[in-house]
Amino acid sequence: MFKSCIRIIFVLIASLMATHALSQDLSGWSDKTVCRQLLNNPDNTDYLEEAKNRGLSCGSAATKNTSKATTNSTKQKASKSIFLSDKTYNEFLNLPKESKTNSCGFNRYEPNWQVIDKDLAPRIKGYNSKMDNWREVEGQYSREVLSKYLEATTFAMVSEDLELKEKLFNKLHDWASKDALSATMRCYFYNGPKSIAPACEGEWSDPEGQDLAPIKDATVAVETVFALNYVYKLYFSDYQPEDKRHEVIKRWFKSFNHRIKKAKDFYFGNSVGWHFPNISIQHGQNKSYKSLIKNMVRGLNKWTLSDGSMKNRTTRGSRALWYHYNALGEAFIILEIARAANVEIPTTLEKKLLKAVELFQDAYLDHSVIEPWAKKRHNGQASNGHQEFSSSLDTLAFYASWLQIFQLRYPEHRTAKWLNQELTSKSRSLKINPITGVTLGCIHKALVDNSPEGLAKNEANKIKDLSKLSVFNIDGETFNLTLDKVAFIETGAFKLERSAEYFKPYQWHKSKIQGSLKLSSDKKISFSTLVFKQAGDQEQRLVINLDHPTLRSLKRHIDSLQKKCGKGLMEWGWLSFISETNDIEDAKNQQCHYDYFKDAHDQPAWELFQTVLGGTDSILDYLQTNVER
Repeated sequence: MFKSCIRIIFVLIASLMATHALSQDLSGWSDKTVCRQLLNNPDNTDYLEEAKNRGLSCGSAATKNTSKATTNSTKQKASKSIFLSDKTYNEFLNLPKESKTNSCGFNRYEPNWQVIDKDLAPRIKGYNSKMDNWREVEGQYSREVLSKYLEATTFAMVSEDLELKEKLFNKLHDWASKDALSATMRCYFYNGPKSIAPACEGEWSDPEGQDLAPIKDATVAVETVFALNYVYKLYFSDYQPEDKRHEVIKRWFKSFNHRIKKAKDFYFGNSVGWHFPNISIQHGQNKSYKSLIKNMVRGLNKWTLSDGSMKNRTTRGSRALWYHYNALGEAFIILEIARAANVEIPTTLEKKLLKAVELFQDAYLDHSVIEPWAKKRHNGQASNGHQEFSSSLDTLAFYASWLQIFQLRYPEHRTAKWLNQELTSKSRSLKINPITGVTLGCIHKALVDNSPEGLAKNEANKIKDLSKLSVFNIDGETFNLTLDKVAFIETGAFKLERSAEYFKPYQWHKSKIQGSLKLSSDKKISFSTLVFKQAGDQEQRLVINLDHPTLRSLKRHIDSLQKKCGKGLMEWGWLSFISETNDIEDAKNQQCHYDYFKDAHDQPAWELFQTVLGGTDSILDYLQTNVER
């Protein structure tokens, strides 16, 4: 009788374990334990998935049930992408082309083939642990090639340009044919006694991160190929399906499947402990991957702490803000993957993530906010109250899709409203995500803008913005400068600037000019410097170099001007002046420059700025008449 009772108790315990499997982390179980639980609970889907992911047979009965579960899991075809549902993607594709173009900031965009045609390198070699020596790394330009390729692919998707799609597809085939990046040292192993090669161990042996770290080379190579794989699945996989180029591309992708680790333990970085690529591999084989997603969600819940910090991220010294931001990027992509797969997201997790987002906003505006965590210096250098982070959110691309995802999912949150004000149509996060390949930022922003609430808000904001543009009047969709015109008078011959190292395709009529700007009062201001017209016919933009001595009064304001107005009209010592545009963001930025110099309490700078802006059309006319394109 006693033995019978004990047996009943064990059965009840096993039953309870099966009932609560959703709350368990099976990654720590041994293969033997997984099989034992599967044999005792042959209908438990979590045990079935775990055994299948590990390649365990667990006996004939379990194998039969595993096969049955696999058959059931493939009855419903998976979405094209692991990052979003087909429903969401189709809603985006069905938006008007003009709306997508505006939302994603592709007005007057042209793909940068000058960079794309550099092609991916045969290998990556030479990163140190901190990765701050990137200029010296062999093949490092592959990251820029990837960025420009993804940017062009997003544009092709938005513009529905089939000719560009073919060109990009062929470029992908070209890289696959050459086995690009395959010569990079292999550091990770999907199968085998060790998951990391001994020669790749020991990163951050130097506390300052200056030690060579082959594992960084391997990671960049793998992430680059998987990013291309992700975007291929969404955008190219059904393009001319009978084309033999598909097989070459898929074979190249498959060769990198064994260059990653099996996803087991959760941690931030490496695409969430290699969960993204592992899920992608299962997805590509039309196998169930819900257990991997559940593992990510559980891990994220543990690693997102109640004080708003992210474990081993918010404590990274002088780069704590950067790593905190990256962890948020991974976190919100995890949530999108979970939503696409109908995996439940705990309410407690969302609450902690909202607190983490608020910490990012507050720390971005005041670096001292993150100092209590940063000073712990986990794999980092001392911060001393200052964080190494971009001064403009527009420049962010790495994992930056969360900036738009957050606005879609939590539109009334204070950080969502702040992001909406800070980010412009020039944001790199709208065009590039070098980890996911699929530019979720563009997709989510377009959906936000074209919702009934978004359309109403955009119209209200447009009216508000127009009321502030004192230096422009609007004629239809065109903004025209209202300042008094200033004439440019040549006093010396122009000199063409055509050095191959410095000349860019977007620099029309580039030359050094020498002359003066004549005011209505007959007063003249000397104006001599290197100038060009920004390429394109939709905008009258003069770009001047500030290194000439006569422009010193403008140059001394560059840092504070950039802090107030952003980098939209300035870059690397060049300053833009716009007299006509169809882009309201450019018009707003030009107004911001005008207001800045008006209030700067620097009369020489204010007078010079007004004069050059008023003389923009005259200088452009001179260039177009006298200087070859």
